Amino acid sequence: MNKNSAMALMVGGALLAIGSFLAWGSAFGISVSGMDGGDGWFTLLAGVALLALGYMAYSGKAFASWLAWVALAVGGAVTLINFFDIMGTDLVEIGIGMWVMLAGVVAGAYGLLMGRKA
Repeated sequence: MNKNSAMALMVGGALLAIGSFLAWGSAFGISVSGMDGGDGWFTLLAGVALLALGYMAYSGKAFASWLAWVALAVGGAVTLINFFDIMGTDLVEIGIGMWVMLAGVVAGAYGLLMGRKA
């Protein structure tokens, strides 16, 4: 994995972890983060794993790419399930945390796809 791909993986992991603490949805002026409901722990752990694996790749150390794919799949699945769950609820607006995590999933996927060997 080259350094640019590793950097994208680290950025994706950081965004996924940070988005776990931000507002996922709001209604009537009340915001709820992922840490309030419990699903935020999955996205936080997935983000930290991607960040750590991206740092290992950036440092030139060997790592199991399948582990990064699993972390991305878990983080992405939890993000998408909650995104569509919130989107389908009347009077609830999608919060900034969801958008940050979606950007993190895209950045992580970009890093993993561009970093794979031909």
